Amino acid sequence: MALLKTLADTYDVFADQAGADKNGQPVLLPISHSTFNAQIEVAIDQDGNFQGAKKLEKGRDVVTIIPVTEDSAARSSGIAPHPLCDKLCYAAGDYTLYTGDDKEAYFEAYIELLRDWAESEFTHPMVKAVYQYVNKKLLIQDLVMSKALELDEDGKLTDHVKIHGQGQTGANVRFVVRGNSMPQEVWKNQELYNRYCEYYKQKSEGKQLCYISGDIVSCSDKHPSKIRNSGDKAKLLSGNDESGFTYRGRFTSKEQAVTVGYDTSQKAHNALRWLIQKQGYTRDESAIVWWMTNRDMQLPDMMKDSVNAWQAVDDFDFDNIASDETVKRDTGKYFAEQFNNAVNGYAGKVRVDDRVAVAALDAATTGRLSAVYYDEMGGKQYIDAILNWQQHCKWRRTIKLGRTEESIKRITCECTPSPRDMALAAFGVQRSEWLEADGKLLRATVKRLLPCITKKGTPIPEDMIKAAVRRASMPQTMSEFVWYNDVLCVVCAMIRYKYEQRGKAMENFLNDNENDRSVLFGRLLAVYDFMEQQAMFEYDENGKVKEQRTTNAKRYWNAYSSRPARTLKAIRQNLVPYEKKLKDYNRKRFEDWAGGIMMRMDRNIYDNTPLSELYLPAYYQQMEWMKNEYWKKGEQESAD
Repeated sequence: MALLKTLADTYDVFADQAGADKNGQPVLLPISHSTFNAQIEVAIDQDGNFQGAKKLEKGRDVVTIIPVTEDSAARSSGIAPHPLCDKLCYAAGDYTLYTGDDKEAYFEAYIELLRDWAESEFTHPMVKAVYQYVNKKLLIQDLVMSKALELDEDGKLTDHVKIHGQGQTGANVRFVVRGNSMPQEVWKNQELYNRYCEYYKQKSEGKQLCYISGDIVSCSDKHPSKIRNSGDKAKLLSGNDESGFTYRGRFTSKEQAVTVGYDTSQKAHNALRWLIQKQGYTRDESAIVWWMTNRDMQLPDMMKDSVNAWQAVDDFDFDNIASDETVKRDTGKYFAEQFNNAVNGYAGKVRVDDRVAVAALDAATTGRLSAVYYDEMGGKQYIDAILNWQQHCKWRRTIKLGRTEESIKRITCECTPSPRDMALAAFGVQRSEWLEADGKLLRATVKRLLPCITKKGTPIPEDMIKAAVRRASMPQTMSEFVWYNDVLCVVCAMIRYKYEQRGKAMENFLNDNENDRSVLFGRLLAVYDFMEQQAMFEYDENGKVKEQRTTNAKRYWNAYSSRPARTLKAIRQNLVPYEKKLKDYNRKRFEDWAGGIMMRMDRNIYDNTPLSELYLPAYYQQMEWMKNEYWKKGEQESAD
């Protein structure tokens, strides 16, 4: 109930935006309104005379805001018309004539509802015009004449012709009323929205206690769907299973379980739908949303890597920074400085009284949604937790940066991987170009990571780190780029978070752990892996690399992590022919590096006990250090 109360309060904060279309952004629905995807648009004048019609192209523009009743918003069968725009079987008085399907009762219910609104004190000129037109019972005839619909050889409406993938008889119709009033579209007229809200409010009967607001108001037992997307039929609140176990066994009626006010339900569901569309994360059949409950301020997207998470919350142009040549010269330091300045500037805008809510929704059954996670906290507390997460759970890796497909660039920088990246690193399998995993497993894993992000100091689940370490220990099952960038770097970020929560710093990792057994074995693995890479890096007369294959270190990696002493001996023996390919001074450097590490390897720890996860960041940091040494050597030789 706390979630619905917060959502209803959020709706009140943004109530002035209800029904307003701002630069193509998602629209906050007014109370007693829903949406459908229209296939046909009919134009009439203010006197209800037909002006024209057209089929609509499939796309975002077909989403249409429509007035609904409590029954029509929840309809799945039976007769429950929408009051203004609806399917052909409701709005067309000549539907039976052109289809042979008796739907007279549908039209009669629709026209009676529309007549009642048109003749009430809450009517609107557009409503009167639509009523005058549909009451002529010529809709399908006019649509056929306008070539918006097609008849078969027998003069019947055929479903062999599809509109947006469905038969013509099931098409949704919306209206445009041409005249002096603007806008002409009935689904964009805010005055019409308000008139219908007032009209429907005075139709409510009976009052009960609303469990959310605590007031005695008109309540509803039919709550909205379409929460995650326009085709979503799952509901957060539902009590229509009178023959099952929804409430029976505890209560004799659903009203004894819970009652929610109609307005409160509308506000909460409309706010949730709007927030998910506007700034939520919807993937793998789950929906996660976070928002400022007391004012309109964009929050960092915690479901993205740390760099992309901040793109929408500040005017700072990250795209231009990413393309700056300075970034390439100093390996990302300039980018990191500018990024931190932008983040700190945003954090300074958060007020003491700001409140942030986080909610995660998942499908409980086919028709029901479950709120699997909900938390509410102060704005500064939330931003502090986000910054703590992003500062300590980060690693250098290559990411995509950009707001659109056309502007996407690849940059290499220190960043925090997204929760989904972590889930894929732990449980993903490379089947094509990228890692893939079961959707249900991904949803469950991402949900478990939410408290780690929003609650400062919450550790990453240990089993998740172990699973990710196992995946990183099998590089031969993935391509080099995917293993290195999407698994190894992500796992190292997770290990860093665990390591630094103990008050240590990853920057001094190798020095602080110079006698740690797992760290030493990880560094040795890097030395022999890099040695073989350099030995294989020879060009033929055509400029191509002579030998391209997986190194012995990566082929034996999984065995090495379980039985390091025995496997290291096998790797070392297999490297003998490759050492001969190296120049003398390079071979000497590798011998010195390996010898320096072995000197710290006490005889008592040189055994086959499995390595801890610390061997992975040790491998990475040793490899990066050696690469830098090689680059320095190359630059010196060029200078000479």
